[in-house]
Amino acid sequence: KHHGVNCRVLAIGDSHDGPEVPDKSRFYAMGQYAQRNDISHIVQIGDFASVDSMSTHDRNDTIRGQNKPSYKEDLESFEEALRYFDNGLNGHECEKHVTLGNHEDRIGRFVNNNPEVAELLFEKLYALFDQYKWTYSPFGEFFFIGDVGFTHVPLNQMGKPYGGMHSENAIARDSLHDVVYGHTHKRVDKSFPKMGHDHITVVNLGCSLPDGHVEDYARHSVTGWSYGVYDLTIRDGKIKERTWVPMDVLMEKYT
Repeated sequence: KHHGVNCRVLAIGDSHDGPEVPDKSRFYAMGQYAQRNDISHIVQIGDFASVDSMSTHDRNDTIRGQNKPSYKEDLESFEEALRYFDNGLNGHECEKHVTLGNHEDRIGRFVNNNPEVAELLFEKLYALFDQYKWTYSPFGEFFFIGDVGFTHVPLNQMGKPYGGMHSENAIARDSLHDVVYGHTHKRVDKSFPKMGHDHITVVNLGCSLPDGHVEDYARHSVTGWSYGVYDLTIRDGKIKERTWVPMDVLMEKYT
């Protein structure tokens, strides 16, 4: 159906913007990369913002809970990140889309328990996306460019994220199209042959946090996180080339 699609996509994994990471220069670097390389599409895979104010991991009556940012502070930080990105683009016109992640979905879970503030909370986030001309799709849905499906994390038949050490194998087994996702912060880049002459490419984008930055919840685990972004070439609706740009290289060349 989309076989004629040819374009270059800057694909960005989990960014986890929040007030606790005050340096926003990585977003400027991503915008600059897109401008200088004449990228036609940018897809951010979700968890663009951490939205720690809505975290249920730390109850509000705990010390850590009392140190959470306010929703207002989360949004102010995220607006600054979007502004840096926009400055980096420097007028370069391209399609920009975010497939919302489980961190943005924290708002949904909060709203579920406090439905009377639903529109108020979501509208503020969506207004920022609209202001900086990002389109967005709900957590769990695929966004397609050609026959390449982008999503924060593919969900199985039970509605749960594919998990486990080699979840990409199960994703490739069950998928009928190329898949680009994030969520685990661990880079995966594989092609899987299918019967006949076709194959499925599965790319996990790693994360676009500052190089070496580890979120609090993962501080004492063996992370194996990958820091960087992908430059994907889509030809005839399929991923044909994929270039990994490590975050330290991105920062060195584009800030």
